[in-house]
Amino acid sequence: MESVLLSMRQKQRALYGLIVRSEFLVALVISLAVIIVGVGLGRENNKVVPVNTVASSHYNLEPNNRLSFMSNWDGPIYLGIAKNGYTNKAEANFFPLYPIVTRLVHSVIPSMLDSALCVSWLSLVGAVYFFIRILKHLFRIKDNIEAARGTLLFVLFPTAVFLLATYTESLFAFLALGCIYFSLHKKYIPAAIFAAFLTATHLTGLFVVGLMGLLLLDKKFGLVKTILTMIVGSSGLAMYMIYQDVHFHNAFAFVSAQKAHSWVNVGPSHLLSEFATLNAIFIILVLCAALYWWKRRRSFSIYSLLFLSILFVGGKGFSGFGRYTLMAFPIEFMIYDYCRNKKLAYSLALIFTAILWMFFTLRYAGGYTGG
Repeated sequence: MESVLLSMRQKQRALYGLIVRSEFLVALVISLAVIIVGVGLGRENNKVVPVNTVASSHYNLEPNNRLSFMSNWDGPIYLGIAKNGYTNKAEANFFPLYPIVTRLVHSVIPSMLDSALCVSWLSLVGAVYFFIRILKHLFRIKDNIEAARGTLLFVLFPTAVFLLATYTESLFAFLALGCIYFSLHKKYIPAAIFAAFLTATHLTGLFVVGLMGLLLLDKKFGLVKTILTMIVGSSGLAMYMIYQDVHFHNAFAFVSAQKAHSWVNVGPSHLLSEFATLNAIFIILVLCAALYWWKRRRSFSIYSLLFLSILFVGGKGFSGFGRYTLMAFPIEFMIYDYCRNKKLAYSLALIFTAILWMFFTLRYAGGYTGG
């Protein structure tokens, strides 16, 4: 009996050793844990918290799908585009890559909702993988478990529920972090490829293209080569603009659509009228990241500041700003760097962000705004 128990312990230790030595397996475990907990929270919310009765805030085409609470607000629009294509100009601000990939997966999986969630969840694994690789590079970490501690600050960021939903966030994070990782290693071809797909995913992909250029210049890559890499990285947006010109006879249809949806109709007075505690936290985090990285890695500082521009071009002021802030990765890098050798500070930071993550997850699953 003792020999059997010893053999089992040895196998467990061997399995644990295999997992902690593999960045991909660590990313897989973290992603699965977050998905299970997030979906579990969302399901419980639908049992005990009144659900938003506004029909447009929910995905209603698969009423018997038990995961329908993971597709609210913009989520159903992406699923509609995946199913029917762009049917009117008002949808043009929803960039095409996420619906395209969802449609491809749907050729194998019957449910459009399940297909979209597969895209989001698989992209989450890739995003976590690159986040770990970047952390190890930036802070010269050799231990995957230590890198996992830093990664928790990303997957439990207050608005990280959108990494689990039928939104572009997971796909964007995967492509953006891949682009950043390859830029840090001066691998300009894969960086440009990731950026090209990224700019077909969301307009803020241009922020990452700018960061890619700054990182390559930091590596003494050469101005002409850097500009050419950035042009290739912007090709996703260029191709989408060509499509819009053919389909809507307006290459900038996404701009006018964004005006109708939420953007470019706001002044400073409108921003002040919507100012709230949670918005203040996100703004402070962006400003802190910009200041923190200014002398350490200026490219991260500039990238963080770009997100503040969203406040002045968003037709609803702060609407969605917390969600966009999730992609300001220097924030999570900053918090980890500051707290990594301070056990109490790290614990408090993780507890605080996890509580807010649960709050936003419950709100989103109930059909309310999740950031």
